Amino acid sequence: MIIFIEISTIILYNKAEVKTMITEKIKTLKKQSKLTAHELSEKSGIPLPTIHKLLSGETKNPKYETLNAVVAALDYQLELAPQQNREQARYSEAEIRMMTLYRQLSTDGQALLYENLAQLLQYEKDRNLKKAAEPMRELPLYLLPASAGIGSYLDSDQYEFQSFFSGTTPAAAKYAVRVSGDSMEPAFYNGDIVFVEPTAHLNEGDVGIIVINSEGYIKQYRDQQFISFNPKYPPILPNEYDTVRIAGRVLSKYN
Repeated sequence: MIIFIEISTIILYNKAEVKTMITEKIKTLKKQSKLTAHELSEKSGIPLPTIHKLLSGETKNPKYETLNAVVAALDYQLELAPQQNREQARYSEAEIRMMTLYRQLSTDGQALLYENLAQLLQYEKDRNLKKAAEPMRELPLYLLPASAGIGSYLDSDQYEFQSFFSGTTPAAAKYAVRVSGDSMEPAFYNGDIVFVEPTAHLNEGDVGIIVINSEGYIKQYRDQQFISFNPKYPPILPNEYDTVRIAGRVLSKYN
């Protein structure tokens, strides 16, 4: 059988309080089992003086190993189950998967996992590898259609804001564009997001967002032409009747 000790969050209970809850549960189970302290000591492998101190409350912060051994001797298994409080404590999908897998492990497997995680945490602490939460930056994100007018998108409020990590977002970027099509492969693939700096001019070799007759493209400016990196697409050379506007310079791709 399993003892479920429900805890809300670390804000509500510290470690000592959780252990006190477990100790109180052990006292109840001992009475129900009618085992003497001596018998409980022999069955759990915990020294009798330690058992006395635990049951009397003299030990304020017992080891989890001691608590687990005593609970096992009472024919129970200890499990701490997170309890959803009024604010509905949130767990990521990865955390939920980890908890699910952890509960499927044997006692030895759980102990081994705990030991390895503790070692990994210490490794990161020793090398200062644990990163602080990286600040985010919101930018307007537009869709670059293959043959529709990006001009109407960039000149209107038909966009959505998306958060990007500040460390990967160029300071000069004012908006982002999601690439459509394969004309700029292998540098830019369908679905990639690029950061754009608004500008009316491109230098030789720059990759930019170009609007020709209200149709949008991501191309490289070279030899007074707009070049695709994919060789199956010919260069675009606007004629004197075309309306050409430079919407911005592509600074980088979002990774």
